[in-house]
Amino acid sequence: MNEPIEIRHLRYFLAVAEAGSFSRAADRLGISQPSVSQQMRDLETGLRVSLFQRRGKRILLTSSGTIFQEHARAILRQVENFLQEVSSETGQLRGVLHLGVIPVLNVPLVPHLLGLFAAEHPGVSLTVEEISSTEIETALEEGRMDVGLGFLTRHSPNLRYERLCTDEFALIVPATNRWSKRRWIELSELHQQRLLQLPDTFVMRRMTDEICRQHQVRPRTVAEINAIETLLRALQPLDSATLMPKIALRGRENLKLKAIPLRGKIEPLDIGLLRLSDSGDNTTVSAFTAIAKAAVPTLIRK
Repeated sequence: MNEPIEIRHLRYFLAVAEAGSFSRAADRLGISQPSVSQQMRDLETGLRVSLFQRRGKRILLTSSGTIFQEHARAILRQVENFLQEVSSETGQLRGVLHLGVIPVLNVPLVPHLLGLFAAEHPGVSLTVEEISSTEIETALEEGRMDVGLGFLTRHSPNLRYERLCTDEFALIVPATNRWSKRRWIELSELHQQRLLQLPDTFVMRRMTDEICRQHQVRPRTVAEINAIETLLRALQPLDSATLMPKIALRGRENLKLKAIPLRGKIEPLDIGLLRLSDSGDNTTVSAFTAIAKAAVPTLIRK
């Protein structure tokens, strides 16, 4: 290059690559679209390669762009780690922490954890994204996320899974439901019973489908709803139940729902942190991990 690459070139490039659009990237970065477009033209001119190709209104990466994306992520992560280590010498962490959380854990755990973390490390900017377990694992491996909070699937050899607590599936019903006074429910009783369910794109739905198959139970699906909050709020109007981990009711006491224990062969759910196996030198991730390890077990017991 005639001119050196600057950090902003890497940040702008990654924003465009992830957004698939100059305008959406500009919105995320808080700058004008012409500025982003000019910076990317300068970057391509300096590198003497094409990084982007247009497909209609969408911006895609060329083969060179894909290679550059991988290295840009690695360079930015090294810079962030360096800045964190330097700032930690003064006793205060700085930088950005990208947290991914599965939907069922967002309301019960994340607000409290963010409050604790922000109070102890005010110099760190927090970004939280609610996505699936599979998406969290992919984002961690690709360097787009620092730490995840979800079910411990242990699918990836590149990730470190740390258990914070365990939970179990229960039958969630409104207080007015005929089963709300029951101390427990046999899984066999759910055959042909009215249930609201998540779509099968959710790991939790695939888990509950497997539980039903193992117990030869076939519930009657009243509706599939892809938002947990909406699904739980719909239980009373539809006079239905749902299968979900008990933790889903934390922070939602106003919905007046009850979790009825299930009897059957059901494995407990491991809930915890996901991060890259070699993330030990990231002081911000270590700080969040320490807070989560101390706080989550206490939150679950309350």
